[in-house]
Amino acid sequence: MMDVNGLVLEITKNLSVIALAVYLITQWKPFRRAMNQSSYSYKDKWALLVVFGMLSAVGNYLNVPFQQDGMVHTRLVGTIIGGLFGGPLVGVGASIIGMIPRYFISVSAIPVIVVAGIANIIIGIVAGYINKRYGARQISLKIACLVGLLSEVILRIGVLWQAQSVDVFCVEKTIALPAGMATCLGVMLAVYIIRGVYQDEDIHKAKAAKKVIDIIFCTRGVFRQQGFTQEAAYHIAKTMYDILTVDYVAISSPQGIWAACMQGKDKKNSPNTISLPLILADKKIAEIYVSRPGLRSFRSYEKQWLLRFAELLSLELYQMELDRKAVLLSQAEVAVLKSQIRPHFIFNMLSTIKAIVSTEPEQAKDLICDLSSFLRNRLHHASDTIFLKDELEAVETYIRLEKMRYGERLQVIQHIQVETWMQRVPCFVLQMLVENAIKHGIFKKKYGGTIQICAMRKQDQLILSVQDDGMGMDQATLQQVNHFSIDHDIEMKSESTGIGLKNIYDRMHQLYGERGQFLVENLKEGGTCVSIIIPWG
Repeated sequence: MMDVNGLVLEITKNLSVIALAVYLITQWKPFRRAMNQSSYSYKDKWALLVVFGMLSAVGNYLNVPFQQDGMVHTRLVGTIIGGLFGGPLVGVGASIIGMIPRYFISVSAIPVIVVAGIANIIIGIVAGYINKRYGARQISLKIACLVGLLSEVILRIGVLWQAQSVDVFCVEKTIALPAGMATCLGVMLAVYIIRGVYQDEDIHKAKAAKKVIDIIFCTRGVFRQQGFTQEAAYHIAKTMYDILTVDYVAISSPQGIWAACMQGKDKKNSPNTISLPLILADKKIAEIYVSRPGLRSFRSYEKQWLLRFAELLSLELYQMELDRKAVLLSQAEVAVLKSQIRPHFIFNMLSTIKAIVSTEPEQAKDLICDLSSFLRNRLHHASDTIFLKDELEAVETYIRLEKMRYGERLQVIQHIQVETWMQRVPCFVLQMLVENAIKHGIFKKKYGGTIQICAMRKQDQLILSVQDDGMGMDQATLQQVNHFSIDHDIEMKSESTGIGLKNIYDRMHQLYGERGQFLVENLKEGGTCVSIIIPWG
């Protein structure tokens, strides 16, 4: 008969075997997938079922004789751990496999084996339910201890229910405490090892995630700022090389290696090298190759995060392409707006010349010369902006042309700060504002009126305004014009002053975005003031 000290020693030996087996199981890929609950297939479940079933079966042989006819075993540990971390299917399967050796150990005790088998299945179901209820990562030592105690209670109740003699009752009563202690300690030890693996995995994931985040932080916007160039590629390769502590990073395009940071020879074709594709418009335009020193390979979650980083770079390339197309579209829209302005202006000038060519041919000749000079200077400027000084000269030519037709009915006053002369403004802006003021303001009055042109600096802004003392703008048009900044796509319903102002606003929006302002107001004393505010410099 074994004393208590001997029992403790034997249980410790058996628990050591269980601990070693559990540790080896935790290094197994199907179990790792079960831990992460990712890509956890039925194939993995069947693999875990067999492994934990074998652990349960081995527990039949890890038994310790105790007092007379008593036997303390650790068969339940494999069943419980299988259920806690694999679910009901693994728990039940492990319990069935674990009972097979029990039959060969004691063929004569068939009734006891049947009852113990049913109890084992119930224990597997209970452990599997705990897995579904809390999840594998939430299994604590307290839960492990309680499940171990409950499992021993279920087993002892089943055996005692089947018992037909007082001797069996006495034996079960004697081994209940050491058997329960062995099962609880075995389950708790296994859970402790598995939780340690969880924590180690979480630490590695956190470190890997931090590295990827650091890379994203250091490389964000590089393609959008520099374009898809060798300099940008080298910046990304060098950043990955420094942060990931790898010995090889290369960015390759169909034309060859664009940028590389490495120690030793080229490892592009090494089995430990991973490839990260860069995709643009569903086409692979480049690849990033990354390799670790020696035979060290990347873990699955590290590969996934690096692939996500490559997808982020691909998205940045896509945004870079969108930015490029947006610039081209913006330039095309500005060109269209300019082409809309020029025919409008030319039509008005030709109408003026037509009106006086028969009565005042000399003045018509001067008008044609001024118009020719004006258009030559205008068409010479291919850019979207012009110096304010040149714009004012063009406006003066335009006013001179209009005055030849309307005489003293048109008066113009200029308030121009000298420091604003060399500031660049959108072409035709002032000319269009003056044209609108003349056509829709001054000449609706019988005796004409006065136009004031102002240019001034206010802090870091240039303010240009054209004010007339004409009839003012009707409320419907004024309301539409003031909604330009709210709805960029608003359409004017009639051929009116709003058409020209809409063109000006569209050009302002294309050139300056939200930094440009466009203001229209009716004056209390009569007339309209149109102001544009653009960045200084």
